[in-house]
Amino acid sequence: MKKITLLLSFFIISVCAAAQPFLGLYTFDSVKTTTGTTDPSFVPTATGVTFGSFTAVGTPANPNAAARFSFVNWPTGSVGGVADSLYSGMTGVLSATEYFEVTVSPVVGYAVTLDTIRFNARRSSTGPRSYSVRSSVDGFTSNITNGFMLLHPNVSIQGQNEFFFIHDTTSNILNNANGNLILLSGGSFSALTSPVTFRFYSWNAEASSGSFGIDNVAIIGSVSAGVGVSENKTKEISVFPNPSSNGVFNLDLGNVTSKTVVTISDIIGNVVLTKETNSANKQSIDLSNQANGCYFITIKNDKSTVTRKITIAK
Repeated sequence: MKKITLLLSFFIISVCAAAQPFLGLYTFDSVKTTTGTTDPSFVPTATGVTFGSFTAVGTPANPNAAARFSFVNWPTGSVGGVADSLYSGMTGVLSATEYFEVTVSPVVGYAVTLDTIRFNARRSSTGPRSYSVRSSVDGFTSNITNGFMLLHPNVSIQGQNEFFFIHDTTSNILNNANGNLILLSGGSFSALTSPVTFRFYSWNAEASSGSFGIDNVAIIGSVSAGVGVSENKTKEISVFPNPSSNGVFNLDLGNVTSKTVVTISDIIGNVVLTKETNSANKQSIDLSNQANGCYFITIKNDKSTVTRKITIAK
């Protein structure tokens, strides 16, 4: 687990140093048991990046739960029982035709570097015990390096970067796994000018009626503009002082006068503050109760969405 901790530390440092970071957060708020295999919720937005909607492939026609992306009918391979709580007792294999999928596309003239994907996972009492993430970069042939924000009591890492639910239980608490990380380090996910697709697989279910779902998926990275790409919208907005020595920032919205929503998220995608303004262009953002570190401030109105990195250094 020391290796994962070091990788995570490197990730946080690299994101803090990025010139124009972004965080695309999927909350699946509009998902219902009748909404089909495509997430109907609003997709994230960021300058220079187009986020697609999540879709389910090879699953039943509708989700089995609301407000998260969850389906049944995954490959089996776990028979249940205390003895079956060991990874060595699993007999199932990943199916290349059953998965959740999402695509991230750089806008023409921009280059995107992806740093990490953070998400929550949940199974039912007879749902899949194993899950992983792959990408189109290598044709979906291998699981991407994974880890956790913190040591996880419900899930371990097994095999070739497989997440594995440790407990065979009916407890909703023990069947939840928050803070899963997919570490997108290396040149394969750097300076991308073409779309990249990610697929979330699950298998080793105890029954075909068992469910697996994901929620609060945060795709984090940075974007840079090529020669000739105008960034006038972002230059109208400034945040200062940055870094802040007391957690208080001044936000100047420039000539923006329409209704604006300001959202502050931490490095793993948790929203720590939301604020609306209708007219005043200069705002005070008080994050004095937050810990030192990097945060993302997203300013959204009817004309544009801008994301900036801010740092608290008390």
